[in-house]
Amino acid sequence: MCFCQIGAAVTERAEFGEQAASAEAELFKLLAHPARVRVLSVLASGPASVADLCSATGLKPSHLAGQLAQLRQQHLVAGRRADGKLRYWLSVPQIVELISAAEAVLNARAVAAANGFVGSSVSGSGLGLTEAVLTEESAAALEESLERRALITDAVRSVTARTGRSSEQALLGLLAQARERSLTLAEVSSEAVAEHGAG
Repeated sequence: MCFCQIGAAVTERAEFGEQAASAEAELFKLLAHPARVRVLSVLASGPASVADLCSATGLKPSHLAGQLAQLRQQHLVAGRRADGKLRYWLSVPQIVELISAAEAVLNARAVAAANGFVGSSVSGSGLGLTEAVLTEESAAALEESLERRALITDAVRSVTARTGRSSEQALLGLLAQARERSLTLAEVSSEAVAEHGAG
């Protein structure tokens, strides 16, 4: 491979990285509205009608329609009329992971803020960076959040291995079970992992 080919490959990778970063920024802009995040959080539990979404989010139908239109335009939400009701669901179930990650980041920030910050300069850097002091309680809360995410991931893997369904289908199945049985996703995930271990 000549230098010009190597240079072209490096440029192509850099352009792809820039396009990916731009697409990610657009996704975060879409999620920058609290109403859209609330709609996605409700749909994480399974399909819902307009009435269900209005009730769960507190949004008026006209405001909800605008938020749903933007989510549909970006292919995060899909909808279809059945039995006279328009029902919506997540067309990209991975958005649940993004919302969970955001919650984990916010929890970590809250823990750090609650414990205060202790200034410490990094030796020789001159940056004056600060370092959060974590108590046993805050570390336990953060660890619990990470364990819950790992449990859900393990459950999706075990359902996929047991049933041959895709990860998305496995996650949707777990979400549907949680909603039907009024359990948390972590509780249903724990059962799925236990079933896989017993099988």
